[in-house]
Amino acid sequence: MKPHPMFLCMMAWVLRLSAADPVAVTFQLDWKPTAQFAGLLLARERGWYREAGIDLTLRPIPKDEGVVSNVVHHPRWIGSSESGVLLQARSSGMPIRAIGTMLQGTPICLLSLKSANIRSVKDLIGKRIGVHADGDEAVKYVLHHAGIRPQQIEVEVVGHDLTPLLSGRYAAVQGYSIDEGVALKQAGHDIHIQYLHNEGYAAYGQVYFTSETFLKSEGPLLRRFLEVSRRGWEAAILEPDTIAKMVVATVPGTDERHQRGSVEALVPMLTREGGPGSMGRMRRETWVQAVADFNKLPTTTKRLKVSDIATFDLQP
Repeated sequence: MKPHPMFLCMMAWVLRLSAADPVAVTFQLDWKPTAQFAGLLLARERGWYREAGIDLTLRPIPKDEGVVSNVVHHPRWIGSSESGVLLQARSSGMPIRAIGTMLQGTPICLLSLKSANIRSVKDLIGKRIGVHADGDEAVKYVLHHAGIRPQQIEVEVVGHDLTPLLSGRYAAVQGYSIDEGVALKQAGHDIHIQYLHNEGYAAYGQVYFTSETFLKSEGPLLRRFLEVSRRGWEAAILEPDTIAKMVVATVPGTDERHQRGSVEALVPMLTREGGPGSMGRMRRETWVQAVADFNKLPTTTKRLKVSDIATFDLQP
């Protein structure tokens, strides 16, 4: 029995609608949806991802879940993480690849009160510092690079409370210049910010990454995602007040002044390596150095090549 012509027409109409529907994609943030993800927030708010055929969900950092493992174990997920974290995950067997970056450098830094007179990494010898779990590898590298043995500095994993720094428990704490650094300055504290990328640490912050499965099957979609994200960032840095209001309206415990300060603090890092027109792009040379440094770490159990961790084919 032949299908009725009307049925065929209806099926064709349904298929056309389905083809036009945006593809659901989840973006796993490595923090809350604050101003440090301003470009993505603005692009999503203005419907630019949807215009590109992407229905993007921004997922805050999960409690007791791994950002990298979440991306690997879910179809059509993209994530954000520090390059050092991604290197460690890839070395451990996670099938991931970096496809671009929000920041051309890393906001990971060591924060200290100027009164503590910490001006170089070697000033930390014999002292106690606090580090975040996701910044531990970065700090280990910097100490190793400076020739400092693990037993020469007492390192403790800490949360995001800055009271122990202000009370003198720690000579320095590892933090984000665009978050804790902004908060301390706005509170009137005289601080020194020691950027790890100025201490020989070749790294990117807020790197776009995905699973090798998604990369192989949806390259064109991922390219569109990167293009729209870049558009979002280009617009966001011109509208810090808009971003601040957007975050405060959706994320409890945030305030406009801090969020606006975060946008302003991250602007130099967006094009730190390549200058105007390079937003969102990674340099192969940086990854070559990052991989070489990672392979030299005494804690590295499996050596990597750049092709194991990064692809440059999709960058806008």
